[in-house]
Amino acid sequence: MALLVGERPATTAPHTEKRQRLDGLDVLRGAAVGAVLLGHSWPGIFQGAGIVGVIVFFVLSGYLITNVLVRDIERHRKIRYGRFYAHRAFRLVPALISLLGVYAAVEMATDVLGDRSKGIVGYTILAGLGYLKDLPLPFDVSMAIGPLWTLAVEEQFYLLWPALLVFALRRSRQGRLIGWSTAVALFLMSASVLAMMTMAPQLHALVYALPTTWGLGLIIGSALRLYRLRVFRWFSDRRLRQAALLASVGILAGLIYFPKANETPSFMFIGGPLAMLASAVLVTLAASRTAVMPHWTRPLQLLGGVSYAAYLWNYVVILWLNGGSTADLPPLVAVSAIVLTLVIAAVSWHTVERLGRIARARFDERYPDRRPAAGKVDAGVQSAA
Repeated sequence: MALLVGERPATTAPHTEKRQRLDGLDVLRGAAVGAVLLGHSWPGIFQGAGIVGVIVFFVLSGYLITNVLVRDIERHRKIRYGRFYAHRAFRLVPALISLLGVYAAVEMATDVLGDRSKGIVGYTILAGLGYLKDLPLPFDVSMAIGPLWTLAVEEQFYLLWPALLVFALRRSRQGRLIGWSTAVALFLMSASVLAMMTMAPQLHALVYALPTTWGLGLIIGSALRLYRLRVFRWFSDRRLRQAALLASVGILAGLIYFPKANETPSFMFIGGPLAMLASAVLVTLAASRTAVMPHWTRPLQLLGGVSYAAYLWNYVVILWLNGGSTADLPPLVAVSAIVLTLVIAAVSWHTVERLGRIARARFDERYPDRRPAAGKVDAGVQSAA
């Protein structure tokens, strides 16, 4: 029971120049991408695992990215958009380009998936680099980049959220921002799912990937960061933390078996929000714990470190190993795909993603993070810290 409950949560946020990396968050990343790997490899058994893992990522992303934005506002009374998006690009683009580059080379040379014959390799690269996979497009793209819809949802969210956040914090209206954003997300999700049910049930795959269907997870994660000290205090009791951990893990573990989760309205209306709340509890427990995680969680921490590349590569690796299909995977193919995915992810972390980290460090050296002259911080920002 040491996992995430071994100490009382911090009630104040230490203000340091260098961001502290919390092992518990890496454990969550590892568990989330592990669920995705299970869902891709044994889709007949773990029918809800993929979306459960994605929901955990959304809530975690909302928390972490809002933390970056709030810290920028605290220090500079504004969001430096160029710096924010440059950092996002340094983190995400190198691995994405390597995936799309290898995909294009393999398909043009071998046409394993038939994409060269269909003439969609170029469209696929366009949709991948443009973060468009979650939208209805006027052209076909390869199923090889199917999982990229989640990255598209996140990047589209972060085109809007920073400006909304700084506007709300300057006026101490962050509560209204969260409330209205939640209401809009729920309305759009409900409208699209109900339209699908009544007019075009066969379009479930389109509705499933829309940015409005799961965007609530990002908003919940952001709310956790805005009110983190208050939320941390809710879980200050050790027994409550243990109960919350067990309940949340149990909920998510049960949902990974949810039948046809990617096309069932009941999951979108009930299972999805329930998974978001359980994920929010786990993010809270992980973010409020500063002690080193137990040694037995080390494999999950390592997997969490390479989770981005593992998520990018697993689906296309399965397609290439299984002749263009993700159904009825032989056990040897499923296991081989996971092993190969982890190898590629490790290589990616130490090569192309390392180049991104080097480029980011050089960018920061050239444009150092200087604080403005001493002065008062907006009241809205102080209340959100």
